[in-house]
Amino acid sequence: MNISTFFFDLGNTLLHNHHLNDDSIRTACRRMSERFSSLGYNVDPQELGERHFHALKQYYGGRDIDYIEQSADLILQYTLTQMGFPILPPKDISQALSAFYASTQENWDLTPHAVETLESLRAQQKKIGLITNASYAEDIRQLLKKHQLTHYFDAIVISAEVGYRKPRQEIFDIALSQTDSQPQGSVMIGDTYGADIFGAKQKGMTAIWFKRYVATKVQEIPSCQPDAIITDLAELPTVIQNLETA
Repeated sequence: MNISTFFFDLGNTLLHNHHLNDDSIRTACRRMSERFSSLGYNVDPQELGERHFHALKQYYGGRDIDYIEQSADLILQYTLTQMGFPILPPKDISQALSAFYASTQENWDLTPHAVETLESLRAQQKKIGLITNASYAEDIRQLLKKHQLTHYFDAIVISAEVGYRKPRQEIFDIALSQTDSQPQGSVMIGDTYGADIFGAKQKGMTAIWFKRYVATKVQEIPSCQPDAIITDLAELPTVIQNLETA
């Protein structure tokens, strides 16, 4: 098998989050509400922060039922509508969200060997794509820029922009189309079994499960197993060689 295209997940694959929990989300909501209040709106920042925190928790709990992605600006607009602000300039929504994601971006670091892995694939003239589930595309683009990863990718596919979350086949179809690739010559590397492994295998792609940051036991589907499991991106070249010569 000749692998020509490599698709990566972002969160807890190329980047890892060392402080993602309710406290960090609450902190981000508080900073968002303070920024919104500073724009001149008569609102209690504490109440806005708490309301948006609960709106996000409700959304996070339900988005993996139909795997349809709602963008972060729509979710914030919903919260603000409930508080009496039904129509707002997009620039004000954007400023509030910028404060939210400036807070969460502090928690993301490069995964060891991520850059070396991408450099090696580029040197081999392989095509590289990103397929990531995220409700705010600008956050992803800022993270990629901050960690100097943008230039490695031939395609960047974000669920907030295409409307579908992994493992929906539509998001994989878009990524394959944008890289002019076929499933049989493509591999998906990601940390989430249900999104990355199941989604890729359903599409007919090779799937490598990156388990470095998988902290809880995952219920796997016996008929849908990853083609390989790694805990360090430095293992990838050997795994790929084994898969191509098998």
